[in-house]
Amino acid sequence: MGLGHLMKAQDTLPKNNLVPSLNFYLGYIPQTYPTAPAGQLAFLNCLGLNRQFNGKDKWHQFFHYPKGGVELFFGLFNNPTEFGNVVGFVPTMELNSKHPKRKWKKKFGLGVAYFNKPFDLIKNPNNYYIGSHFVNMTTLSLLREIKIAKNLEYTVGASLIHFSNGHTKLPNVGLNLLALHMGLRTSSNIERHRYTSVPQKNKSGVVVKLGVGMHEFGATTKAIGGPNYPSYHLSTWFSKSFRNIHVFQLGVTCAYYTSFYDYITSQELRLKNPRVNAFTGLIFVGHEFVFGKFGLCAQAGFYVYNPFFIKQKKIEGTWDKFGEKLEAFSTNRLGLVYYPFKKKNSLNHIKYQLQVGAFIKANLAQADLFEYSVAFSF
Repeated sequence: MGLGHLMKAQDTLPKNNLVPSLNFYLGYIPQTYPTAPAGQLAFLNCLGLNRQFNGKDKWHQFFHYPKGGVELFFGLFNNPTEFGNVVGFVPTMELNSKHPKRKWKKKFGLGVAYFNKPFDLIKNPNNYYIGSHFVNMTTLSLLREIKIAKNLEYTVGASLIHFSNGHTKLPNVGLNLLALHMGLRTSSNIERHRYTSVPQKNKSGVVVKLGVGMHEFGATTKAIGGPNYPSYHLSTWFSKSFRNIHVFQLGVTCAYYTSFYDYITSQELRLKNPRVNAFTGLIFVGHEFVFGKFGLCAQAGFYVYNPFFIKQKKIEGTWDKFGEKLEAFSTNRLGLVYYPFKKKNSLNHIKYQLQVGAFIKANLAQADLFEYSVAFSF
């Protein structure tokens, strides 16, 4: 079906359907820290309210008519003394296969969760996984839908669920949950069409971003009880749009860590210029999926200047470990961005646009900080 014909037919499209769902997750927590509680089982209940997008906006078509909405989780653990209970609120996006007859779906979510029994030095000293009440909750799922009635579906699948506070409070090993799940939901019953590729304007541009990060200084499990330190991040990158929903990034980031400077001066390290040594510099490549006014952004970076980290590891006597050396050079970010002034149906045309974002930054696999940002594309 041609683009012009499909645009003309949009007035006859049904409204975006609401799709309520009820899901049950049975999961296992692998032990990722030696003195943390051994592998445990968890049971999560989930109420979802999603919207089946009808194709009126162009990005619906290019993502093959996804579902988007929110899910409310309530979790129980078979070790309630140390893990307690968890409540999560997670915005989600479910993506269909490119081929309408394939019933496998991919779903991801980024949200927030509350644990009622995080680590406590006196009352709960073994829960190294969760160091604060409020944490980020990330979900990745692969599911299959099975139609059991005209307007009802049964779903089964597997999920990876990750909880972390982004190093804003220690300890923060992070809790991973490997789960099988099943659920019931109403059927969307929407006819799927596909747009042909839409000609793009302003395919390339330059973006400048300012960010403020927060973290508690220390390793994953120490030192506990310290203050939160801000860090300041300046990034610029070249962006290249392609295939209507993708944006490629190549850029650099310079950051100043107040925690590094405080440690250098308080411990009287033999570094000639403490402020210069409190900076880091990196180059990165990134990719952004653009859906409407939102974008899901992932960046992988390589440190070209990270003197404090290396100096600290040498003082601690851990620099000879291969993992520590990788951590000194490898970094990544994952986050959501929002374009408040972007036209609703303009795909990945993000040139001359303001964006605000929230990111979790990690060094290798260890969370480093949680960052808020504002950027503008030229």
